[in-house]
Amino acid sequence: MSDPVPHRPGSEPGHRPAAPAPGAAPRDGAAHPVPPVFSFAAFALVLAGVFGAAALAPVAHAFFGDRLGLPTPLASGLAALAGASLGGAFGAAAARVGRRLAFYELSAATLLWTAVVAVLVGVLPPGVRGAVGAIQALEAQGTLVVVLGLLGAGLLSAVAVFAGASLAYLLAGAGRVDASLSYELFVARSHLKLSPKALAALFAVVVTGLLPGLLLALAWSLVRDARERRAYRRGELFHRPRMPATLLMTLISIGGVAIGVWALTVVLSVMSGFEADLKKKILGHTAHGMVLSYGQDDFGDWRRIRETVLGVRGVEAATPFLYNEVMLSTGQNLTGAILKGIDVKTIGSVTDLPASVQDGRLEWLDAPAEIPLPRDGGEAGGAAPERPRPGRPLPGIVIGRELAHALRVFVGDQVNLVSPFGDLGPGGPQPKSRPFRVAAVFYSGMYEYDSKFAYISLAEAQRFFGVETVTGLEVKVRDADAARSVMGRVVFALGGWPYRAKDWGELNRSLFSALQMEKVVMAVILGFIVLVASFIIVATLIMQVLEKRREIAVLKSMGAGVPSVMKIFVVEGVVIGAVGTVFGLLLGLGTCLLIDKVGIPLDPGVYYISNLPVLLDGAQFTLVGLAALALSYLATIYPATKAARLHPVDGLRDE
Repeated sequence: MSDPVPHRPGSEPGHRPAAPAPGAAPRDGAAHPVPPVFSFAAFALVLAGVFGAAALAPVAHAFFGDRLGLPTPLASGLAALAGASLGGAFGAAAARVGRRLAFYELSAATLLWTAVVAVLVGVLPPGVRGAVGAIQALEAQGTLVVVLGLLGAGLLSAVAVFAGASLAYLLAGAGRVDASLSYELFVARSHLKLSPKALAALFAVVVTGLLPGLLLALAWSLVRDARERRAYRRGELFHRPRMPATLLMTLISIGGVAIGVWALTVVLSVMSGFEADLKKKILGHTAHGMVLSYGQDDFGDWRRIRETVLGVRGVEAATPFLYNEVMLSTGQNLTGAILKGIDVKTIGSVTDLPASVQDGRLEWLDAPAEIPLPRDGGEAGGAAPERPRPGRPLPGIVIGRELAHALRVFVGDQVNLVSPFGDLGPGGPQPKSRPFRVAAVFYSGMYEYDSKFAYISLAEAQRFFGVETVTGLEVKVRDADAARSVMGRVVFALGGWPYRAKDWGELNRSLFSALQMEKVVMAVILGFIVLVASFIIVATLIMQVLEKRREIAVLKSMGAGVPSVMKIFVVEGVVIGAVGTVFGLLLGLGTCLLIDKVGIPLDPGVYYISNLPVLLDGAQFTLVGLAALALSYLATIYPATKAARLHPVDGLRDE
């Protein structure tokens, strides 16, 4: 892409520049008052913009997320905005200094960034790369992710710099700030010829689906062909309006952008629905945060610690827990499980365990004598049910539905709890075993929880493991998205070491990181649809430039400057992208509402949900719309520069 060169007065054929005065030294640039092809000052600004934006974004994310405690989506958005603003500011300064779009300088800066990435990945060892905070998060996912992440960061920074440079040139390329668009809008509207009838027909084609819309258009064309042939046989005149090629390309461009935005919004909304459903289930059976200790005997006075935690701003509830891995057996069935000792009275204020109980009652953990007897004639793990012995009743245990299926037990049946942390015997450590009775069966909707978790009362857990302390405290906060900052305040209120805290995002980092990576990959893949539509916009505007050569020449001969001509075609491309984006957002919103209301059934045995989930996120729709508009704007720069470089003599030569 070549930068537009301002039209110089006196450059027409036959014009001879004035000779310098006798004895006067020739001034630099007096014969050619045009900007240089490559400006080192502009290159320095562009380089600072690319590297500065790529470096500022992770620092801003850490500041907004860790220091200010903002939710992760908001922190990411603000960090991206900060980086883009810095890159755009340096790009605008480069365009001002170089009096051009600084395209060559930007290309050189991008190539230099690629070389730096190659050195970081190919030369530096992983330990040195991991010392950088921004790269440390990518190192855990492999070298390929590191390369793609760094290259993507540099590319986005370059795009921000180029957007700032182009906007600055459009506004002040004539030597003064000119933000008016009234004249350019009038000319662009006359070029596009987008009537409400044509837009309505295009929207009907897109909303009914491509195949039905094309079939309808084919039927209408067939009817008009039949009318034309009948009029021809009768010797009558028949006027059939022909659609201009540029208008057809414009409609195709709008349809391409609309379909890309439509697909992107629907897929992201469905994936966000899965993520929200998973988050709801996880936060239903795990706390928003945990307060732990680096030592083993530092939670003996957990009641005092709990009162301190409850006094922290943002904390709603807290409950103690004791955590260990055990084995459960019944007859010939044996499986591993995660055992948690809980306080029955306070567990409901932190998690949704009481509400997820399907059979039995959670309160029977504190009252094991009320647990009903096993079913008459039933089987408990394939053996005859044992009646409770006289004396102290067996303690109760709550297990998940999948765990109950694996052990083949029901409420009231007996299971054996086996722990490897037993007493020392003559032959060494001996596992500890104790019978329990199933007090309740819960269903969380998460297979990992239903097949692995078991709960007993905190007192029974301390008695079984022979301890008087607890593992830690589970905490519920008012805003789950702000759990990280609240847990930081909890640790500060406890005096720091030996106490530490983990929020739900840190406890499930691998799972949500995988979901986020999957969403980003899908967004990039589907974003190529919008990218292809932007190439169609480029082709449409180039056709407009070729068709309007005479009009462009007349405008330039009447005094229109380079930025003014560029604004015309930039406005045309942005209008095409804006109309397509609005169509796509409306179609995406309607499709998501249809999926939400009607529902697409899924197999609950496989997905643990009955219908396809969908989440309407306004910020996500806004981000998709802004991305589509940005691509549409960038697609206009090359055709606009081609139009701006047209000389009046070349445009009027064939007239």
